[in-house]
Amino acid sequence: MIFWALLATQVQAAPPRAELLPGANEGDWLLVIEADGQRRSDELSLTPLLRQFAVGRVTMSRVTTEVKSLTRWQIPLHRVAREASQVPSLSLGEEHTPPLPLSASPSSTQNQADSPAEAPRPSPVELQTSVLHQGPLYPGQPFLYQLTLWLPDNMEAPNLSEPVGPGFTIRRLGNDQWESPASPGMPGRLTRKWLLQAKTPGLHPLESPRFQGRMPGQRGASESFSARAATQFVKVDKAPVEPVASSLVLSQQFIPATGARVGEPIIRILTLVMEGGDGNRVPQLAMPPLPAHMQARPDGEQQQERFVAKGALRFERQWRQALTADVAGDYPLPALDLPWFNTQSGQIEHARLPAQTLHFAPVPVSPADEPAAAGELLLYWVLAILLLRALWRHWPRWRAFYRLQSALAQREPDSSRWALLSWADLRWGGSHLHLAHLPCHSDPAIGFLLDALDRACFALPATSGGEPDWQALGKGLCAFETFAIAYSLRKLA
Repeated sequence: MIFWALLATQVQAAPPRAELLPGANEGDWLLVIEADGQRRSDELSLTPLLRQFAVGRVTMSRVTTEVKSLTRWQIPLHRVAREASQVPSLSLGEEHTPPLPLSASPSSTQNQADSPAEAPRPSPVELQTSVLHQGPLYPGQPFLYQLTLWLPDNMEAPNLSEPVGPGFTIRRLGNDQWESPASPGMPGRLTRKWLLQAKTPGLHPLESPRFQGRMPGQRGASESFSARAATQFVKVDKAPVEPVASSLVLSQQFIPATGARVGEPIIRILTLVMEGGDGNRVPQLAMPPLPAHMQARPDGEQQQERFVAKGALRFERQWRQALTADVAGDYPLPALDLPWFNTQSGQIEHARLPAQTLHFAPVPVSPADEPAAAGELLLYWVLAILLLRALWRHWPRWRAFYRLQSALAQREPDSSRWALLSWADLRWGGSHLHLAHLPCHSDPAIGFLLDALDRACFALPATSGGEPDWQALGKGLCAFETFAIAYSLRKLA
């Protein structure tokens, strides 16, 4: 509807209007040109003016109401050619402005008598906001809020605040777009977007961000500007009982897919993917009762939320279950059903998972001595896997701890300090620049030894108070690392 309204406005738009106002001094004028619709700065050609006038800083502004929008140019002129008798016609897109004589017209004469010679200066900054959403809006449903800001490129210390709306959860989208002015003196355009979600139904006010800045003036002075677009009121309808989304998909996976033996688990992974909705409003899945001799234990849950194209918010939640059985056989799992409200169709739909049959095979019978041997072999494999996993995850940290113990054993203050900071980055995460900021510094015994190491690195030899207790420091740091590994690495160093 907005597109067709703007199109109709452009079709029925009046021709460009031009007015010439006298300036404060002889030979100075202010040319004011107005055209219906939102025009670009490069549509107006100023080339014919440059042959007869010195053109000052051009100010472009846009005026937008509910029924009409127009673009206004204000062009200061100073006559440099004495034979100039009129302002020539200027091309504005496919249209032309009317020529204006330089002699004082009745309207301009009256304007000189009744008002100051200089026309009021419009604000060089303009803000326009819009809500990018179609159709009903429900609590938790994400939508885009867009701000378009026109401002000169010479604006100093620009600052743009955030929108204010107590009834919304507001998150900034980092995809600002800046379009530089097409010609000097024309305003550029900044577009910024936010992702909003209403908290409750009702009519909620949404205040525009406030822009503040300074414009350079004459003789080094500057003028402060502050502007804010009109407050918008967003209507939020009462949400249905079911989760609200534009799309919702429910799927499941079994590992291993072929079944398992009695006593062994089958991992069931349930995944819910939703777009255009609030993940916090998704209820827990109602699990039907399981067959006899079958148990289900939780095996973890995780979820993530991220922004995708066109204002959609993608939410993904995953549940894991460990399914086991006491008796061999086939176990039918009941079907799952999750009703949800589709905002695109306006109807209640169902995300369903069909019934599934799991097979648990009996444990093979073996001689009495085989289970013990198989159990021992399995234990060795488990221990080996755990050891390899620990080495894979912690080897960089343990290697840094070994270098630390080696530096302490050689009693080198600088090498020990850098090795200690490198190990602390891997042990506690982040970046540590000083020994006094380490978490282990809160221990009085370790804190005293760390301060002694600092003095050994940075204090003068005469005031350092002697070397730190290297052996006590190396032994004390073992308490902040894996016990067996730390003491083994210390002995090896």
